[in-house]
Amino acid sequence: MKKKHWIKIAIFAALTALILLFASSLLCVANEKDAVGLYGFFLEPEDSIDVVLIGSSSIYTGFYSPLAYEQQGFTSYALSTSTMTAPLYRYAAELAIEKQHPQLLIFETWSFTYEDQQDETSLRKFLDALPDSELKQRAIREIVPEELQTSFRNPFEKYHSSWDRFGELLQVMQDKLQMKRQGYSVTKNFGTTPFRQPYLQRTTDYEVSESGFYYLQVLLDYLKEAEIENVLFIRCPDMVQYVGTDSYKRMIEMIRDAGFDFVNLSAAVEDIGVDIGHDYYNTTHFNVFGAEKFTTFLADYMMKRYRLRTDHDPAVLEEWDQCASRNQQILGYLEELTEQDANGFLYTQRDFLEPAF
Repeated sequence: MKKKHWIKIAIFAALTALILLFASSLLCVANEKDAVGLYGFFLEPEDSIDVVLIGSSSIYTGFYSPLAYEQQGFTSYALSTSTMTAPLYRYAAELAIEKQHPQLLIFETWSFTYEDQQDETSLRKFLDALPDSELKQRAIREIVPEELQTSFRNPFEKYHSSWDRFGELLQVMQDKLQMKRQGYSVTKNFGTTPFRQPYLQRTTDYEVSESGFYYLQVLLDYLKEAEIENVLFIRCPDMVQYVGTDSYKRMIEMIRDAGFDFVNLSAAVEDIGVDIGHDYYNTTHFNVFGAEKFTTFLADYMMKRYRLRTDHDPAVLEEWDQCASRNQQILGYLEELTEQDANGFLYTQRDFLEPAF
């Protein structure tokens, strides 16, 4: 009787553990788009990505990696989340170097303007989407406010009551399973809204916050210590007209004094070919038309400026050839929706592919 009793207890404990594991995996998602986008990064074979782009949503809405591969031959991935704050840049860079040793790192500079660099929601979009690791635990210890660290280490504490999002979270799990079966993300970390924003004229100061300067210095120190040679800081184009302030000039000086490049692509919209009343889905993000133009321009700039090598193992080339083979269909589908101003945020390869095929 005792033996049967302990067997029942063991079975109950095992089932309870499995249920908790499933619930934790299902519920612990801060943002559906970001969770899927970062998951794809960890599916890529080590040392197979030539360029890693780090920043907030203007990165993954503006740059379409399969198109850059088709046109220039290099591989890339947007290691970015919406409203990504500057403290995360240093850890994203370390993650990129640890897993991919890319030839080029690119950082978008708008995040240095945020006043609240430790915003919980923004930190969670990136950190909660990472698998557990020493790097993740160190990031939690160093940049998450002390009163929140326990819930970051044990995110089920934060998300245990998220059953009202069950449908969305179940779709995230299905998206991940689909990508795992494929072996990679077909569209990489890309998202867009099929809409054309009429031009809205607005002017504002480009003010880097004091906390932004602090985390910029942290990042620059890390990059120099890691002896990373090819680093490019960019400002992505949008509809807003920015006034260059003293803090903006100071930011550029810090970057260039550290030995790295800065390019203000907002000043290059004519060279990029942007139609300002047609190529954005809101005042700060490109739609698919703008993304195609921006990807073509930036990919060409990268190749000419940094002479990226494009040699890879046959298996890696096969993956990227498969991704690029879908470009015409995926982009054409998105163009059609955008011309119709279909709206709605499309955020996974499922959304791009299933309706089109």
